[in-house]
Amino acid sequence: MYTVENRAGRLIEVKIGSPLTMEDVQQFVQKYQAVMRQIPGGKYIGVVNLLEAYVFPPAVIQALSQLLSGAGSHVVRSAFLIGESAVFGLQVERVIHDAKHPDRRAFRNGRELVTWLAEILTPAEKREVERFIGEAHPAPVAWPVSHTKPR
Repeated sequence: MYTVENRAGRLIEVKIGSPLTMEDVQQFVQKYQAVMRQIPGGKYIGVVNLLEAYVFPPAVIQALSQLLSGAGSHVVRSAFLIGESAVFGLQVERVIHDAKHPDRRAFRNGRELVTWLAEILTPAEKREVERFIGEAHPAPVAWPVSHTKPR
């Protein structure tokens, strides 16, 4: 299960859940690249919800690693929201590390994710990230009202 959307500016929103087959990954890569090509200027900010995912098979991890490595020159910043699973967290952090991009990070806290991305987001992009991450939590999250850069 996956979704890939661009609802605001340079922002690409991705949601990935398990199980994820190789066929799913191939379709996901095509969709992701198509959305990425539509971003003006070719540079994007990514936000990825992995709360409904668990440990991926090695072939899936390899394919996702290749996607992240190949897209590196187009990334301004990417944030990954992961759950409490230590094993899956290590798997995601390894994929991020192997992609060798300093502005990709994994978060277990949605507020921290939004704060980190907000440093570079337009007001419209920030509202969209808040909506997207807010949907990931079962209870409403009170986000800061200000759209200014955090100190």
